[in-house]
Amino acid sequence: MTRRFSDDNALPKGWQTRRPGSLIYAFAFLLRVIPITIFYSLYYIPASFRQLKTWTYRQALLTRLIKEFCGLVTATGSTTPLSLEAENLGTQWVIMSPAPDSSYRGPLASDTAKPERIGATWYPHPSSENTAVDEKGLVVLSFHSGSFLWMTGRPEDSGAIAKKINAKFGPGTRSLWVQYRLAGGRTPTIYPGPMQDAITAYHYLVKEQNISPTQIIITGDSSGATIAVALLRYLASEDIRETEFAGLPAPKACLIFSPSVDYSFEGDGQEFQSHRNQKTDYCTGAMAAWGARAVAPPNVVPLDDPYLSPALHPFATSVPIFVQAGGAEVLCDVAKSFVTSMSSIDGNKIEWLKSPDLPHDIYAIGPLLGWPKEQEEIMDTAVKSVL
Repeated sequence: MTRRFSDDNALPKGWQTRRPGSLIYAFAFLLRVIPITIFYSLYYIPASFRQLKTWTYRQALLTRLIKEFCGLVTATGSTTPLSLEAENLGTQWVIMSPAPDSSYRGPLASDTAKPERIGATWYPHPSSENTAVDEKGLVVLSFHSGSFLWMTGRPEDSGAIAKKINAKFGPGTRSLWVQYRLAGGRTPTIYPGPMQDAITAYHYLVKEQNISPTQIIITGDSSGATIAVALLRYLASEDIRETEFAGLPAPKACLIFSPSVDYSFEGDGQEFQSHRNQKTDYCTGAMAAWGARAVAPPNVVPLDDPYLSPALHPFATSVPIFVQAGGAEVLCDVAKSFVTSMSSIDGNKIEWLKSPDLPHDIYAIGPLLGWPKEQEEIMDTAVKSVL
């Protein structure tokens, strides 16, 4: 453990976080990034100058530019605004009301955050005309990445990966991508709000859609993995004994990718930035510390809380867990620590995949950064662990 409470100074501050300052800063960034792009376009031509010699020219350059963009987003404090409007999604979009109050117990019953209505996107649709397929088909309950600050689960940020994972699991598979509440913006939702949203989504599937938990595969990447594991912990806890989930079978499996499973590490920006894999990853210490501070204010919850840092607090579960991380990403060590601690408990079934030389979350953005084949391999291995 490196830090118990988040750092208030990790929140973006200053003139560049407000308009017109943010626009001026973005323009200055554009002027700065042009020569940087030109420099690295030439610098990375020899393979020996790239972050890793095994990387292609495209992989090296795009990873470097994404890192620059992460710096811009962090400096300006830019976050994703959420809406409950369907926009152009039609029946793909659903709004889920909170489960009964009794469903949120223990640490997830809180005065700092209350369950609210949330949205989610079905891929490809909420139900099929073939009811026989629906009764047997798998349902992927997915929580997107974004450090509790960005993304929505809608097609513009999650559609491509949703379609791919559905196809990998075979005909009849549907997935529900939850637009859980974020910790940034004008109306931030802090801990345990996103975890409450996981319960809301699970209640929607098993109680309103009458989908058996044995058909449900819980997935999450990066911060989405934090939520996925939190849901598993809750379903395995004593807190559900007096809820409507008592007596139900366990979900079929849980798949997590580049997981955020130790916020006592992520909340320490300096420690994160000094990690040996910093030069081969696009995630920065400032960005990680911001996400940790946003979702876990120091006066609300410590960073080593079991629901935020499961690597430090293993628990027994009957649900098989598949864990993947890139060997070149900063979170690789904490992911392995999670695997080790969870595997130490009798009865737990944990499968570990360390993907050599890969940065953060290639499961989600592999094609963007030049690793489409590796993304396919990650998905194939994850699906194989379930089927």
